Amino acid sequence: MTQRNYANDRYRKDAKVGTTRKSAAKAKPVRKLGEASSPKAAAKPKKTGVEKDWSGLPTSPEIKKWRKLWWGLLLGGLALILGSYAVPDLRNNESLLKVLSLVVLALSAGAIYIDLVVIRKLRKGLVEAQRGKKKAKSGGSGGAS
Repeated sequence: MTQRNYANDRYRKDAKVGTTRKSAAKAKPVRKLGEASSPKAAAKPKKTGVEKDWSGLPTSPEIKKWRKLWWGLLLGGLALILGSYAVPDLRNNESLLKVLSLVVLALSAGAIYIDLVVIRKLRKGLVEAQRGKKKAKSGGSGGAS
């Protein structure tokens, strides 16, 4: 901690110029009256009419269907890997391990394709449709197509 200068009036015991700030908590702004939010309003988010997933991105029933398939492919590949390590007879069979590795690779590639191509395309279309609705509500015509 730095040493305080006695020449400064605010650090003298007999000076009546004010007090030193003891913590940053006292420097926080005080909330004005009427700004208190009720627990009901804080707990209930605004409904925009668009369903969103855990990451905040828009979703639809079709995207949910593809996401379930994506999870199935990933978890299926993981189950095959764990199964090959859990069964002692499979650990020694190299040809079977190569086949399992290829199957896991194919499942992972399918999951990546679904995530990067199919779901992205659906989500992009959903976002564009929402933007079109916002423009239509604002009354702007998009110009010539």
